[in-house]
Amino acid sequence: MNFGRTEIFLHIFFFTVCSIAYAQPQEPKVTRYNGKVSQQIVMTRDSPIYDHASGKRISYAVYDEMLRKNPGVYRTQPIFDKFGKASSFEIVKKSQLLIQDNGSVMQNSDLMPEIGEPLPPFVMQGLDGREYNSEKLKGKYVLLGFWVKFEKPLYTFASTKVISDFINENKKKGIDIVSLGTTLNTEEECLDAIPKRNCGFIPVPESYGFNQRYKISETPFFILLDKKGNIKAMAPHTEFSSISDLVLR
Repeated sequence: MNFGRTEIFLHIFFFTVCSIAYAQPQEPKVTRYNGKVSQQIVMTRDSPIYDHASGKRISYAVYDEMLRKNPGVYRTQPIFDKFGKASSFEIVKKSQLLIQDNGSVMQNSDLMPEIGEPLPPFVMQGLDGREYNSEKLKGKYVLLGFWVKFEKPLYTFASTKVISDFINENKKKGIDIVSLGTTLNTEEECLDAIPKRNCGFIPVPESYGFNQRYKISETPFFILLDKKGNIKAMAPHTEFSSISDLVLR
């Protein structure tokens, strides 16, 4: 690392499994493929940096020395906060990461939140201009959908209909569900991609950091929170029925 630089641009590559089920007259067709998501994240010399091994914060000088003395051993990974932003970083031995052949890092599913546990807090800015704070949403059911981008082949009328049907069926029973969808798309791209029809969720532009915060490695993926903010159910799109079949009260 050049000590004179004030900004360091990290090109982070995340491995993701993309899968979606399409309802057919005879049997469901599942489309599944592996993908690589690229993000450019800026780290400055003032950014908080942690040594993954010790969990302790280290200075930029120590971080820089670790990289120079151990070429090829470490990798710098962003840590995403409750706003879905990379507000700090950690230096991790590559041997501790699930690095794929294409150089991307696959999230460790063992580190995902578990059913029955409270979901780490979030504050999301919806395309509707509203702020969605998990602490203030307690008392309501919340459905979080984790996407990459709102585009084919994953984002289609068929793929979102199962979501809107779930939301609408519960609404008829007097149960309102706050439904949000993360994406890499910008606000302008969301406005172009989201049709006037009900897609079943409020898009959250430029929010892919939440996928990383919650260690989501498959997309679309869904987490349903109960009224206390605990995880009631979670499933990929191909198993969405495990969520939609629940009887909510």
